Amino acid sequence: MSEIRTWDLSAVLDPKSSQRIPYALVLLNTPISGQHALAFYQVWQLAEIRLVADGAANMLLDFMQSHGHKSFKMPTRICGDMDSITDHTRSFFEAQHVPIQRLSSQYSTDLQKCIQQLEAEEDSAHIQYDLLIFGGLTGRLDQTLHTLHVLWQLAPGAPVDDIISTGKNVAEEHKDGRLRKRPHAMVLSDTCATCMLGSGQHVLQHNRTILGKSCGILPLGASSAHIRTEGLEWNLSMYTELTPASQKSSLGGFFSTSNHLAPDNEAGIVSIETDAPVYWTVELKPDAEPL
Repeated sequence: MSEIRTWDLSAVLDPKSSQRIPYALVLLNTPISGQHALAFYQVWQLAEIRLVADGAANMLLDFMQSHGHKSFKMPTRICGDMDSITDHTRSFFEAQHVPIQRLSSQYSTDLQKCIQQLEAEEDSAHIQYDLLIFGGLTGRLDQTLHTLHVLWQLAPGAPVDDIISTGKNVAEEHKDGRLRKRPHAMVLSDTCATCMLGSGQHVLQHNRTILGKSCGILPLGASSAHIRTEGLEWNLSMYTELTPASQKSSLGGFFSTSNHLAPDNEAGIVSIETDAPVYWTVELKPDAEPL
């Protein structure tokens, strides 16, 4: 029997959670919703490492100044190709002794550059953190799809191109976009929490006071996926032998969007078994109180 991978998607959003384990945060250049200002502040303050992608530093400074920056922890590092950060922002963070690192490769994005810097930090500390990416699922469609692409790169059980992953017969510069697999990576946007589930069995825990009922299972990047779930209002069923009678989820076929956690699922536990990588996304409730 394959290993069952467990996820607690709300632990990083609950400062009282006993289930939270050390994580690193990468902040992308997308707006921080006023409805989730407290959620952002909490995940920022509790992160072990805080990496900021280029122009996101401008947004972070605006947010800090709007909410009293003296109480905010400073970024661990700001990195990227540095074509978006303003002189004012750069001067502010330099005065706070925040390292600002220009990485000029055109074969990796600022998000990938930040994760590669995280890998270097982890190598030095002999540790691997869970990863939380804040932003990246709103705005331009190509950037949104790139964020999903990075989740795919990071997820165990999600295959990547052999040439890119091994570096065989490929120019050195094309290796710049490679990332290591890590057990847990999640994207938090202004409307949802999203993660990539590799093929196998998963148990996901959701604090119903933080995460809402609306959810979806998206087989993007796979031609199809046979899925079995428990804990949803409309469960998907998969037969053990993956017979033609099983439910197959795919673009152009059956697609489970706008599903719900079951009304009687007060514990917020969802079990998912899949034979192909799928994205799990669940609604993020507005902050219970203002920042």
